[in-house]
Amino acid sequence: MNVMVRDKTSFLRALRPFSLVVALATCGLGVSLAWLDGARNHWLAGLVLFNGLLLQIAVNLINDHRDIESQRFSEAQRRAVLRNTRFGYETLLLAIAIGLYLVTLRGWPLLLLGLIGVFGAWGYTGGQINYKSRGLGILLVFLLMGVLLIGGAYYVVTGTYSLRVFWLSLPFSLLSSLLLLSNELRDYEQDLAEGIRTLSVRLGYEFGVRLYYGLSAAVYLLSVLLYQAGLLQGVWLLLVTALALWQPLKLLRAPAEKRHRLTPLTGRLYLLFSLAFIASLWGSLP
Repeated sequence: MNVMVRDKTSFLRALRPFSLVVALATCGLGVSLAWLDGARNHWLAGLVLFNGLLLQIAVNLINDHRDIESQRFSEAQRRAVLRNTRFGYETLLLAIAIGLYLVTLRGWPLLLLGLIGVFGAWGYTGGQINYKSRGLGILLVFLLMGVLLIGGAYYVVTGTYSLRVFWLSLPFSLLSSLLLLSNELRDYEQDLAEGIRTLSVRLGYEFGVRLYYGLSAAVYLLSVLLYQAGLLQGVWLLLVTALALWQPLKLLRAPAEKRHRLTPLTGRLYLLFSLAFIASLWGSLP
């Protein structure tokens, strides 16, 4: 039995716990910015964080459904994937229900944002869109799980939006793309064998490695620029988190069988950076 396939069908692996930091960090940034701007609504803040987590869980669980067509699954494995997918859609429906409640509070702009989010969650591997296999995952994750999710969280709590929120969302958006890229590089050989045409498969593993370096550097360069622009009050704590890059960067050149820790370690970097970033924002309080 293929161990990779067997593990992939388990609920825990399908859930991808390491990736849940994306929803918590992005929504947490939006809520923190709203809080700093004086919109201190505990109920809406908690609901935003919970709904962002639901959306991430739904995307993760739905993600593997298409693999049934491209991999050799036993009947038990097929049932496991279908069970995970069903739970993913149920979670998505709950997220939609909460989103509709929030729309009644904030109006049509949030409805439009919600429709984009749900369409993006379904289109990641669903139907004929399947933008993961079209090489568009890294770009669309930047927008959907970065810029739009942070902006949406801020908008729900405050009822407004500003360019300041957009600029401050960019490092997190880049990290969301970096986390997905680490997943593509970890699974490169398997995706190549199964015809899953991610960006790394389309353009080659070496291109993916260079992109990983580029995105990592861009996160810290952009943070310095935000500091120089006066949007961040401090930058040294953020730069210290670059030490967490050492291990994932080493794994980029490792054999496929040793690359399984690349994504969790990139998730750890995301967590440390997000905590340092939000702490830097809170440090600007008088």
